[in-house]
Amino acid sequence: MAVLGDIGAESKRPSGFESPDSLSWMLSSSDTPGIAARSAAAFNERGPLSASTPETKNGNSWDGLVGLWDRATGGTDVAARPDHPVDSSWPSALRPAGVEEACDWLKAGISAGQPPRFLFLVGGPGAGKSHATAHVVQGMRLMSELEEGLAHRIYDYEGPLSDLVVVNDATINLEASNRAPLISDIDRVVGVGMDEFRPSRSRHLMACVNRGVLVEEMSESRLRYSEDWTAGDVLVRWLYGSALTGPIQSSWQVAGVTGQNFVRSARLSYMGEHVANVLAVFVDECSLFEERPAISIGADSSVSAEEYRIVPLTERPGMEGTRTPAADLLVNILKAVEESMRGPRGHVPETLVDPLAANLQSLRSPLVRSGLLTIARSAELTSASRMTYRELWGFLTRALVGDAPTRMPRERLGEFVMANQPPGLEAEDDFDRMRILSALRFSQSIFGAGARSTAPEGSMRDPVLKLLIPVDPVSDAVPGSNPDAPDQGWATRISDAFGIHTSDGTPLQSLLDSAPEHSPLHAVVTDFDRRLDETFCQLLESKYLKDEVRLEATGWYGAYLTRLYAVSHGICAFRREVDMLIRAWVQSPHLPDDLRSPLRTLIRPKRNPTESGSSLLPLFDSRTEPITGRTATPKLAVRVREPQLSTDRQGQGEQVLLVIGTDGTTMSRVSLDFPLIREALACVDDHIGVTDLIDVTAPRLERVRASRLLSSHLHGAEFCLADGDREVQITQRYTKES
Repeated sequence: MAVLGDIGAESKRPSGFESPDSLSWMLSSSDTPGIAARSAAAFNERGPLSASTPETKNGNSWDGLVGLWDRATGGTDVAARPDHPVDSSWPSALRPAGVEEACDWLKAGISAGQPPRFLFLVGGPGAGKSHATAHVVQGMRLMSELEEGLAHRIYDYEGPLSDLVVVNDATINLEASNRAPLISDIDRVVGVGMDEFRPSRSRHLMACVNRGVLVEEMSESRLRYSEDWTAGDVLVRWLYGSALTGPIQSSWQVAGVTGQNFVRSARLSYMGEHVANVLAVFVDECSLFEERPAISIGADSSVSAEEYRIVPLTERPGMEGTRTPAADLLVNILKAVEESMRGPRGHVPETLVDPLAANLQSLRSPLVRSGLLTIARSAELTSASRMTYRELWGFLTRALVGDAPTRMPRERLGEFVMANQPPGLEAEDDFDRMRILSALRFSQSIFGAGARSTAPEGSMRDPVLKLLIPVDPVSDAVPGSNPDAPDQGWATRISDAFGIHTSDGTPLQSLLDSAPEHSPLHAVVTDFDRRLDETFCQLLESKYLKDEVRLEATGWYGAYLTRLYAVSHGICAFRREVDMLIRAWVQSPHLPDDLRSPLRTLIRPKRNPTESGSSLLPLFDSRTEPITGRTATPKLAVRVREPQLSTDRQGQGEQVLLVIGTDGTTMSRVSLDFPLIREALACVDDHIGVTDLIDVTAPRLERVRASRLLSSHLHGAEFCLADGDREVQITQRYTKES
């Protein structure tokens, strides 16, 4: 891919460039991007899950990238329908854990005419449910003509030996009076009784269900007694996770449950007679940035699966890239773009300063790709959410073409790059143009930065930037020189690079000289970055440069190098807290040793951190804030000893619950998430700390402390009177009889 090596260190504006007509040679193929008739197997070995690559006519890197406009946030190619063929101008990603195997299981049952099989794909929009459905129904005949251009709730398909009912979007309810449409859909497939159930052909079911649908239908199902439950009632309850406890009198039963949180199987029976095998895949339980657990489905339709695993930050550079859906998709996108650039090349100036080609060059490196994806995974963990495929495509689009899809039509991409080439006449103008082009550089664009050092106002409305801006490494550049240790600092080399004398080199060269030979920094730096570095130094050498311009330019370039360095190493803001969150999940039910003490301080801080003692909770205050320091008025309080802390992973998804106990009794549980860990790690040596997330954590801490003041937990407690600096003991600790 020779074009990536043609980025020169110097550039002159082509003669006559100001006329739009002079750009025709550069944009000849951008107006009508086509689809090349290449097999999907050229990009991966998944066969039907991939499609062809974007076509190119003259081999410019821009031609292979303009198709990303359709997959960017809000693009026209971000949704699928079962009645549309599985094709696209881009390769498909690996499906969520369990989806591929579940789809094959359902297709095998349909083609063999076996007893009914029900498959439920549960998750939010953009998680790939409809795309998987389109794969399942390939080769089957749609039994009813549907209005073109609209997605429908129900699709009926006829197979060779059995039929399939597809609930493509359970959020669509065509009957306003039906408050539980999914329950009704299931009942129609199985029949309300066994007299109606025995059709001449098996009818299978595949349903795409958002979690909100289950919540709504559970509220409707709760209004009925168990003896009135239908097949839909018991299956919705099973999907929701509500245990069928108590004297269950329903003729419909769900039994034989096997699997993990993200994939489960069961058997549906009516009055003891087997009706259908059921499989549910929770498509958003596993992150697209983690390795997919292997699953297998037995001959009896029971499922077994490996446990889902979160890879610690220190191990992520060594992960095999093709085993995570996100990494696999990025690799195949890069292959697709590279394929589109082969063949005759259009006329491209050898001195072209091209941030798009720089992105492709940087992302060739597995280490740089790992760093980029680690940033996105860290963003998921800090926000307690997970990217869907829709957001993943938006993220990767930003990494390759920046915010161009939101700023310009695709046919203007090449014109934008050419219009902002630095002419080499005035240092300040050159630097301004390089700053504009830097908005397309992946280390800037994923955080919404560009000509400005920070994202513009309103950027948080973008679903990708909403996740990424809070982990912008510029907001937490910790001093230190170890980029590989999450609990240590890393930004000192960058600040030192700006302290050199101009005769000793440039900031970028100084940073490169200080980095080890195997450092990802050497792989991420391109001629674009060197040209920017050169332009910055020329700006500082200008005789008539105003001080405010010099300071602003230095601040902007410092932020640029900080992001470039940090992203190549996978360093996000608050990396120590993210690492601690992962460790808490991995080590559950045991807390990491270096987290236990800060959490105890946060939950029940001592009145005097410099002395040994316990925490005091006021009995009659409006809030349960522990008494610290001197009290202005006497307060009746209960003495609280250090809590017993452990964790539990029985929450939803990747949630870790912090279990707080006293004397072997569990007092309360609270989500151990990023805000709570960040607040805890701000506590040092028994001194309680405060961060900007106090408004998020304070209500939860209030509930945790208030649980200690429940009447059931006050029996035998020690009461005292806090007055000024003194404590007057009122009761003695109750001792339980043996």
